Amino acid sequence: MIKDLAPARGGGAPGSAPTPKTIAAPAATAPHRTGDPSSPSYQAEYRACKRYEDTCDRLRASLEAGEFEAAILDPFAGKLHRASTALWRRFDADRMIENGRARVPHSLNTGSLVVKKFLVPSRPSTPLPTSRIQEVIDALREKVATEYLTRPKQRDFVGKRFPNYRVNKDQFRGIFKEVPVPTGRPKNSYKKV
Repeated sequence: MIKDLAPARGGGAPGSAPTPKTIAAPAATAPHRTGDPSSPSYQAEYRACKRYEDTCDRLRASLEAGEFEAAILDPFAGKLHRASTALWRRFDADRMIENGRARVPHSLNTGSLVVKKFLVPSRPSTPLPTSRIQEVIDALREKVATEYLTRPKQRDFVGKRFPNYRVNKDQFRGIFKEVPVPTGRPKNSYKKV
């Protein structure tokens, strides 16, 4: 007999549709779940959220430009995999930054994102006054007379000799015009001529 069979389910069988549930409308007097938008705590949280979003955007732009380096920590192998700059051009880069997780290369696993923090060298903020440029030139001439220095080494010498001042590129250009560098390779003192 048919009445001994289990009732039909799904596919449009009678009685297979879910029963409608009534949802009670929230009371008009209930406060909004996020709080009062005019309250100071709400405004402080809103500003913090905007700062966080802006920071994530700047971090993504810096990673994409190659200013920062990122790596993905594989939790199972304990290895760090370098994240390429192309990873930050993907559509889900924002989500990866927010979650702090990315897919491990050549694996189905995800790992923690690690961003290399570059230490900003403490450079003096006071620019070198034009009245002291001649002093820099004289000190550099004395040093070059006794020792062979390339231009990068000369920059280092000026930075160490005058640590309280910052010398810009134009000033270095003028200083280097006044201090000649001998052409050719430096002579080694241990070789006999």
